[in-house]
Amino acid sequence: MTATAHALVAGAIVSRFTDPVTASLLAFGSHYIMDSVPHWDFGTNWRGRSKAATGALAIADTVCAFTVAYILFAGKVGVVPVTIVTIAALFPDWAETPWYIFFAHPKKHEPGTHASMWERLAYTIYKFPNMFHAKAQFPLGLFTQIATVAFFLILLQ
Repeated sequence: MTATAHALVAGAIVSRFTDPVTASLLAFGSHYIMDSVPHWDFGTNWRGRSKAATGALAIADTVCAFTVAYILFAGKVGVVPVTIVTIAALFPDWAETPWYIFFAHPKKHEPGTHASMWERLAYTIYKFPNMFHAKAQFPLGLFTQIATVAFFLILLQ
């Protein structure tokens, strides 16, 4: 899912469950539930473009995510709770970043036999959330993502 999709659901969660700890745990868990639905995001097919392009897309999506969350939810519950819960919702994707930035490349799918401890740790952290990912190509994966977010927004009203 895009960061914006995760932030929308995080905002709905913190609007419904105003305790930041409870809302953060629910938002963190929602990340894995949402990612288990086949979806498209900016990480789909990342091996076909440069790391700089993928990074720029990820940063733009994250800025959009926080902006949308603030616009839609900060007036109801405050900027700080929205920020905390959105960070919790986005954290699983951020934890994967060191593998992408420092070690992965189009032909490298896992650490080599002489990989450092840091590379193996980064890969393990990357691999865990990816057990939950169900990818779909554009445009179908965008439609399933919209439907998933809509489901959670209706559920959390």
